[in-house]
Amino acid sequence: MEFLHPYFLFALSALTVPILIHLFNFRRYKKVYFTNVRFLSDIQQETKRQSQLKQLLVLLFRLLAVAALVLAFAQPFIPSPVQKKKVTGQHAVSIYIDNSWSMEALTTDGRLIDIAKSKANEIAASFQPSDLFQLVTNDFEGRHQRFVTREEFGKLVEEVQFSPVSRSISSVIRRQNDILSGNRSRVKEAFLLSDFQKTFTDIDLIHPDTACLWYFVPLATQQRNNLYIDSVSFESPVHQPDQLVRLKVWIRNSGTESLKKVPIKLLINQVQKSVSSFSVEANSSANVVMPYTENHSGIQFGTLELQDYPVQYDDRFFFAYTLFPTIAVLCIRGNGENVYLNALYQSDSSFTFTSTSEKKINYSSLAGYSLIILNELEEISSGLNQELTRYVRAGGSLMIFPSKKKITESFCLFLSAINLPCFSGIDTMNQRISSIALGSSVYQDVFEKNESGKVVFPENMDLPVIFKHYRMDASLPETHEPLLKLLTGQVFLAGGTLARGKVYLFAVPLDITWSSFPKHEIFLPTLYKIALLSVPSQDLYYFLGPNVINLPDDTVPGSYLYMVQNNNKDFGIIPESRTTGSRIQINLHDQIRESGLYTILRDKKPLMGIGLNYNSRESDLKCLSESDLKDLIGKTSVGNLHMLKDSGKIPLKKQIQQINEGTPLWKLFIILTLIFLCAEVITIRLFKH
Repeated sequence: MEFLHPYFLFALSALTVPILIHLFNFRRYKKVYFTNVRFLSDIQQETKRQSQLKQLLVLLFRLLAVAALVLAFAQPFIPSPVQKKKVTGQHAVSIYIDNSWSMEALTTDGRLIDIAKSKANEIAASFQPSDLFQLVTNDFEGRHQRFVTREEFGKLVEEVQFSPVSRSISSVIRRQNDILSGNRSRVKEAFLLSDFQKTFTDIDLIHPDTACLWYFVPLATQQRNNLYIDSVSFESPVHQPDQLVRLKVWIRNSGTESLKKVPIKLLINQVQKSVSSFSVEANSSANVVMPYTENHSGIQFGTLELQDYPVQYDDRFFFAYTLFPTIAVLCIRGNGENVYLNALYQSDSSFTFTSTSEKKINYSSLAGYSLIILNELEEISSGLNQELTRYVRAGGSLMIFPSKKKITESFCLFLSAINLPCFSGIDTMNQRISSIALGSSVYQDVFEKNESGKVVFPENMDLPVIFKHYRMDASLPETHEPLLKLLTGQVFLAGGTLARGKVYLFAVPLDITWSSFPKHEIFLPTLYKIALLSVPSQDLYYFLGPNVINLPDDTVPGSYLYMVQNNNKDFGIIPESRTTGSRIQINLHDQIRESGLYTILRDKKPLMGIGLNYNSRESDLKCLSESDLKDLIGKTSVGNLHMLKDSGKIPLKKQIQQINEGTPLWKLFIILTLIFLCAEVITIRLFKH
């Protein structure tokens, strides 16, 4: 037990007053002698003992009454086990309200978000009017960064609406840490009101401020089933007009019931392209393949739709990509035209092929090509070295054939700049290509597969013969892999990445005196797939949030006005844009808050499309129970983190007051004072009669 005003305990010295009164007013008896006093003497002794007992009881009750009254003024209390010492002064209170879509759930008391808002006001009411309050939501709004009065806090709580933004518990605590650290109040407390979804409750990553008390307030919710589209992808990264493509859709069932024959449909540019159905077990996922034909080039806007009740905000999934009509290929030649390259790329309408001498390169136009081929260049100038390195890092694809004459120092310096080893010499031993990297993007869909889905080559398969080749003087970096290898284990074709671009290096020039590769059947699919894979790729979809989007190369110098426009609504934003190398990036900065299909405009002309979706993690509605949350808190080493149960037995307001003020006992001592005074009066009356 502790005292709020211990200096009142000095008043216990007043206990000497009733003692002194008792001593000085003690009644003295006179002896009166009579002739026959035998019976009178017995009455006198009995009356004397009763009077002494009465005086002692009255003294005791008076002492107890005074002591209880003094203790009541000292305001004793039993400290809370959470806040072991009562601290006076102004409180700074930060309250987080989870306003994500999962808080849309209905309970017997209403929607979770409405309950959370009510509890936030209840928490604020448990503090003094002079205390300061700060609201945090998933939006991390600027106006919520300052502390306000209780009345202003109530108005802010009323304005809280659902948000598409989802935050982990660790990110919320970091936000509250930053704001509370800038406040000078002596007492700092933080409350988190949420349903505590498992996908966002990362308690193992939290680092709360030790100078602050933290409270988790879980809101009771029922088990909710939900069916949602988790992600999509194409089976092949290569797309061409009027060809069949296969879209893979991953669907997740987070409920406890299995679902059978659920319909799903696909729309491309608002035209229905495919319909399918699927079955999925409880708490598992299913994969659906939806084939369709791309009829025309340009921006493709896709929408997947399924039906699920009662959670419907995530029943549609949006994606977008660009289908290029042709692929721009540039060949920089060092030794005349190459008949094999010309025959492959010039005769196919899918490519726009340009061939130029190494002395007539237009550096400013390099970014406009998807693939650049270096064919038998002996010398690579420092300027070309710099421009090609920048081109690859920005997302371009580069294919290199060495010179037949010699490997110069400048050529080796260039290979080193793009993270590739140089050639050490020529190996003149005749041998064949022995292995093909079937799992690579270049060859994964080139060869036919058997019923088990594997490619099996015949024992004596006819592969290209290599008469002589350059040896690499070092092993490949981790970012590259040997796509074609010789019998001796040496690399014939190396492929890999550099930053956002791709690099392919051959160990021979395209000459039949070096190898039979230019006339072999594998020549065409190899160079064809390399060219197809060079098309700039973009993410099929994004989740709402602070996304950074890379735009296609801007080959024309100058500044442009970029805008992100909703396809179906009169809504648009002007995002932040910046140039990084030869690429332009835009940052959405949480400015878009509704899922859907959007078009990025450059000077009012469509540049690319994007599909924005609600975070699929938010669609998994599994929440931690109070016992699970308590166990997780107990496993952490954070001693100032606690949980408040919203059970209804003890109001939340009273729980907080008990934590901040302890259990007050002054009322008990007032009652004891009255009891002792009543006991004194009763004692006096009983002994009087």
